[in-house]
Parts: sequence; structure tokens; C-alpha cells
Amino acid sequence: MLENLKKEFLQPLEEFTPIPFWFWNDYLTEEELDRQMLAFKEKGVDGFVIHPRLGLPEEIGYLTDTYFHYVRYAVKRASQLHMKVVLYDEAMYPSGSCHGQVVRENPAFASRGLRMSARESAEEGELLIAAVKREGKTWYFWEGPSGGTIRGVHYGEDDGEAGAPASADLMNPEAVALFLQLTHERYYQELKEYFGNTIIGIFTDEPNILGRCSKEGMIAWSGNFLEDFYRQGGNEQDLYLLFADTDSSEGRRAGERYKRAVYERMSRAYYRQIADWCAAHGVAMTGHPEKSTDIGYLQHFTIPCQDIVWRYVAPEEEKAITGEHSTMGKCSSDSARHRGKRRNGNECFGCCGAPEDPYRFTMEDMKWYLDWLFVRGVNMIFPHAFYYSLRDRRKEERPPEVGMHSSFWEDYHIASDYIKRMCGLLTDSVNQAKAAVLCRSEKLSWEIAKPLFENQIEFNYLEEELLPSCRIENGCVLIRQQRYPVVITDGKDTPETRDFLRRLEESGGTVLVWNAALTAQKIREAVKPAETFLPPARDLRCTCLRKEGTEFLFLVNEGENSVTTNLRLEDGHICQIWDAWNGTIKQLELPVQEMKLSLGQRESLILVTDRGE
Repeated sequence: MLENLKKEFLQPLEEFTPIPFWFWNDYLTEEELDRQMLAFKEKGVDGFVIHPRLGLPEEIGYLTDTYFHYVRYAVKRASQLHMKVVLYDEAMYPSGSCHGQVVRENPAFASRGLRMSARESAEEGELLIAAVKREGKTWYFWEGPSGGTIRGVHYGEDDGEAGAPASADLMNPEAVALFLQLTHERYYQELKEYFGNTIIGIFTDEPNILGRCSKEGMIAWSGNFLEDFYRQGGNEQDLYLLFADTDSSEGRRAGERYKRAVYERMSRAYYRQIADWCAAHGVAMTGHPEKSTDIGYLQHFTIPCQDIVWRYVAPEEEKAITGEHSTMGKCSSDSARHRGKRRNGNECFGCCGAPEDPYRFTMEDMKWYLDWLFVRGVNMIFPHAFYYSLRDRRKEERPPEVGMHSSFWEDYHIASDYIKRMCGLLTDSVNQAKAAVLCRSEKLSWEIAKPLFENQIEFNYLEEELLPSCRIENGCVLIRQQRYPVVITDGKDTPETRDFLRRLEESGGTVLVWNAALTAQKIREAVKPAETFLPPARDLRCTCLRKEGTEFLFLVNEGENSVTTNLRLEDGHICQIWDAWNGTIKQLELPVQEMKLSLGQRESLILVTDRGE
């Protein structure tokens, strides 16, 4: 089995190709589409996302016959070149409005919100849903159009511009059904012979309930949503708390009920409808929700994803391991591993240029982001973006360009091969994490994760929602192929979760409650990692993978300086060193239990171990 893995490592498979967002942002010709696709193929890029983008001329209107002339050409040519295509479901983003066509067909399907006012006077299109007496006053709650928009694909349709397309009511199942009819069904009618072979998926992108540039002071709402709120335990008095008091325990409880109601409605109206459509038509539902911590929504995706954008994650200022965005890599990979999904992805590099120069993005920068994703288990890469054109203003739209116009395009095959090797190794492997960190559908604790990362204690986020499908056996939580003898919680558990954790402890497992007294050393003593690193190296990241009977340690230097430490295996030996960036394998003359590690800036390493099993 190891020989097969070595062969795939040295000759990486096309299946694990990067699949870049290909910005169709100018006048299109068959000749230029063909030229660029051949250039992609030459550099080892064996797939792409067709992404209509700002700069597309009005003569090539979205979903028009002219537009589909070029889509059909690109998909047919991709089939001939043995490339894969992911369709994008919007023009431009966020998803759900079909470039404003949903609202043009039915104005009642415009995105909606709720506002609180001390005045008993409605704005145009608003409905009074409640009047609440609080703090000696009567407060009125008005449901109405949010005024939200999306970013369009033609000039004059960007944020704040008069032509920006109207966003749709994504919590209205009828509006979403119309979106599917206008968008997905049209793609299927035009390209059905390619669905499930050349076309492997449809990408939905950060659906925003209120839409962009919505009216101030509104929260997400929809028709009959008050009933959903009540079903979660909310009441009219809670409406006031949603706007005026979010810090008290009463206000937090109201907020939790509201968030749960939104989660249930969005899951039912938007995500589940799209997932069902994709499944029925033989393609994967892929893409990502609006927030980096929205792990609950990912259950609906065939290929769950997140997106690194705006340098929210970066080498500087501890952004790699602090803040909610630092959880997104584990968000998608842990959702996938616990729900039996083979792949998970990331739309990466968007607006991640140098702080002082947004256009500057080097191969070394790309490798840092790739390693950040790989060591967290992400095994599908959607680079953002390859620009069809940089003409005029087009180069200014969400740089950097990371494709054929970049400074490193000549050497891009190195990055393509690296992506293929790492995604291939990560796919169908099982990480050997012994600790589960409990999380909720929209809340992943980076505070708990930070010291675990810094001390090379591997963990996975485990959704409380999944606990009923877990088994407890011999002191371990079992789910899919994972076994967790240790569970870490923030202590804000539901009664059902507390009962589960009690049964785990009775079975011999360990439950740790996160607080100031819980040190990394105490966690390490409970987890008993199979690897020890001395002296500690806070910028070193480590994941232990098992695939086809072989165990691998993937090590990444996530810092800006070299890392030097000593690695000791508690059992077993290190036999080989694999370098995925250069595509080399080194057999050690003698297996070793201890090894001095020295990783320079942006370096990573794979160690093949023999645990003697």
C-alpha cells in the first residue's frame, strides 16, 4: 500500500487539481477562452470555476443565449481536455438572486428584515408584527424590505450603485425555488450531457439574508418568521431584547433563540433545497455560508467549504490562530470528517495581498496559506482568482490575481503539483486526534484551539448537534472513523450535552472544562499525544494522518522565523521524509525514534512513521 501512495505522491493525480475561480470579466472570444484553458492545463490546472465577474459587458448578459454560447464552448473544450468544471450560481455575489431576476419576476421576493421603532408609522411595504411595552414606552416592530443588493457583473452594478441587483428573500422557500428554476434549471437544460462528468459541482457563495448595503438597524427576517421564533421559545418581549439588550443573560437567551430560528429556516428554505436539487442532478453542492464559523450549514454541502479573504487569516499579528476566522480551516474539514464527506475545500487568496500593496502576492505567500489549510485538513483548493482580463479597472477588482497574469505563473506547475500531492494525501486519510472540542452550529472557540495549536495537541471540532449520533465505548466518543478519549467544553452545555458528558466520564473518558485554570500541560497529560516536541515551538503545527495502513506526520512552520525543536515518538520510528513541495522522498538509513527538526520560514515536511503495529 505504501508503494501506491509513493507513486501517487511522485506522480500526483489530476483528481486533486486546484480549481481556480476563473473571472469572466471582459468581452469573451472562443480563441481567448481556448488559449487560457490550454495555459491552465500546461501548468497542471485541470479544472476551473466559471465565475461571471464585474467587467463582463452588457452585451454578454447573464444567462442569455450569448452568455451560454461561451459557457457551452468552455465546458465542451474542458471535456476534450479532461478538465473538470464547477458552475457558479450567481452574477456576481452573494448567491440567491439570479442577478436580481428573482425580485424582477416577483417583487414580494425581495430580501426582508425587521426593525424596531418608537414611532407607530410604517415605511413603504412594511407590516407591523408586534407592539411591545418596555422601559415605559411602546416599541413597534416592522417587517419590510431590507433594501439589500448584491454585487453585479456589469459596471454600474457594484455596491452602492444604482444598478446593483436586488437581493432575494433567502428564508422564503418559494423565492429560493424560483432562484433554482431561473439558475440551476437553465444551466441543466443547456449542459445536461456534461452534468456528473465534466461538470462536477455548483458553487453557492456566502448567501446573505439581508443582502449587501441593506437598511441600517435591521435584523434578518422573513414572512411568518415570528412563528419560527416562537417555536424556539421566543416571545414578543424577546423582540425588544434582540435590538436593545444583548449583554444581559435574558438578552443572550433571546439572541440564541433568534439565531436558532434563523438557522432552522435557512437550512430548510435555502441550503436543503439546493442540496436536494444538486443530488437529483448528479453534481456536488459546494461553496460556503456567510460566516467563517457557520459549521452547522455545512452539513448540507457535498463538498463543504470556507473562504480565506481580506487577509483575515495571515502570518502577522497571530491571525493564524486568533479570532473567529482562524477557525475556518477546521470548520470545513471537521464538518466533513464527522459527516462522512470525502472532500472539503477553501476559496482562498482573495484580497490577501501584502498589507502595503494589495497587488503583491508571491509564491511564498501562497505556500503559507496552503500549508495553513492543509495542516487543518482542507483537501480541495479553489484559488481566488484567475482573471480572464486585467484591462482597465478590471485589475483593481479584488486583487491579487494569482493565475496566468501573476509574477509566478512560469513556475505555477510547482504549486499545482504541491496542491495535488497534499490534497491526495489528505483525502481518504484519518487524522489521529484524541481530543474533541465541542462547538455549536455557529460558534467555534478559537480561544480553546489556540493553546492546542501552540502545543501540537491535535483536536477536532465536534458539533453538539452530532452527539446523538455518537457512540460511547470504552471511555471514547466514536463517530465515523474518529475516536476521542478527551472532550473539551466551554461549560455552556445544554442538559442533553451534560448528560452525554456524564456518561462519557462513567465509561472512563475525560471531560475538560475550559477556564483559566486549564493549562496546556493539563490538556497534554489528559490527551497523551504520541509525539513530543522539546523545546516547545509555538509556531509549529502538526497533524498525524493514517492512510491505507501507513501513518504520516505533516509538520508546518506557521511563523515568520525558523523553528528548531526535537521530535520524539512515544512509540514507533521515523522511516522516511517526504518533501511535497519538491516532490522528493528520502529513505532514512536507519529508522529513528527521535529527530532534530529545523524548519525555515514557509517550510513544511512529511514524516512517514512505523508504529510497529
